[in-house]
Amino acid sequence: MSALLPAPARVPASGAHEPVDLGAVAALFEPPVVAAQAHTGELEFVQLPAATRGLLSGYTAPLRRETFTAGRLAAARAIAALTGVPRWLDADARGAPRWPYGVAGSLSHTNRVALCVAGPDRGVGLGIDIEPLATGAELLLAEHYVCTPRERERLRGAADPARAVLRLFCVKEALYKALPPDSQDGVSFQSVDLEWEEPPAGADPAEPVVLRVVRGPAPGTEGRCAVVGSRMVAAVAVRWRPVPPVPAPVDAPVETSAEFLAEPCAERVAEPFADPFAESAEFLAEPSADSFAVSRPEPRIQQDGQLT
Repeated sequence: MSALLPAPARVPASGAHEPVDLGAVAALFEPPVVAAQAHTGELEFVQLPAATRGLLSGYTAPLRRETFTAGRLAAARAIAALTGVPRWLDADARGAPRWPYGVAGSLSHTNRVALCVAGPDRGVGLGIDIEPLATGAELLLAEHYVCTPRERERLRGAADPARAVLRLFCVKEALYKALPPDSQDGVSFQSVDLEWEEPPAGADPAEPVVLRVVRGPAPGTEGRCAVVGSRMVAAVAVRWRPVPPVPAPVDAPVETSAEFLAEPCAERVAEPFADPFAESAEFLAEPSADSFAVSRPEPRIQQDGQLT
C-alpha cells in the first residue's frame, strides 16, 4: 500500500462531518454485507497511489477529487473488513469500480461522506445510494424527470411528497448500480416503475420502506429505503446468476482468501489480521462501528427467484 489508511473518522466539535449509522445501513441489505464510510478531508487526493489518481485524469474540480478520494477510502475499509487486506479499487473501461475477485460491492457519496457496501460475490449485485434529505425538495420540482406518470399518480396521496420522491430517486439509483454492466444500457428514471406503500403521517422515518420494481430491469426486485440521520439511504440486491455449488472439502484444508470471503462474520472482521503491509496494520488495529459494520438479518422468503 502506498498510502496510509487513516483511522476511522472522528466527528469534529463543529459537527461538520456527521457519521453515518453503518449498522442501520448494513441492516437494509439481504444478503449480509459489510458497510464502511469515509468523510471528505480524511485523506488527500495526492495521498492516493498514482494508479488510483490516474483513474480521475482530466478532473480537476476540488470537490470531485475529494468525493472520489473518500469513496476509494471507504471501499478500502470495506474490503479490509471483509477480506483482511485493504485494496484500492481499479475501474473498468466505463469508469465504474472494478471490485477484487470474489467481492461484490457498491459505492455512493454526498459532498461530505462516502458509503461502501461489500460482500462475497455469490452472483448478487449490490446497489447503494445516499442523499441528503434536503435534496427531496429539489427533486420534487423535477418529479417529471424522476417519476413515471404512474408513480406521480401515487405521490398525490403521500404525506410528505418531497421525501417520497427522494425515495424513488434513491432506489432507482441503487437499482442501476446493482444491475450487471451489460444490463445497464438504456436504463433511466422513466424506464423503471416502482410500487410501494406510502407510510402514514407520523411514521418512524428510520423504518424501511420497501419499493418493488413492476416495470423495467429485474422485475420483482425490491429496494429498501430509510432515513439514516440527516440522509436517505437505499439498498438493492439483484441476483445476476445462479449460486455455484460449494466444492467438496479436501484433505488438510488451507484457508484461502476465497474461503474467507465465503464466510463473512462479525467475529472474523473484529479479529486482528496478520497483514504484511504496515500501512494497513494501523487501520485494522482499531476496528469499530465508526469504520465498518456487518449485517446479519434473519432469512426471508424468496418469491419467484427474487430477493425480498
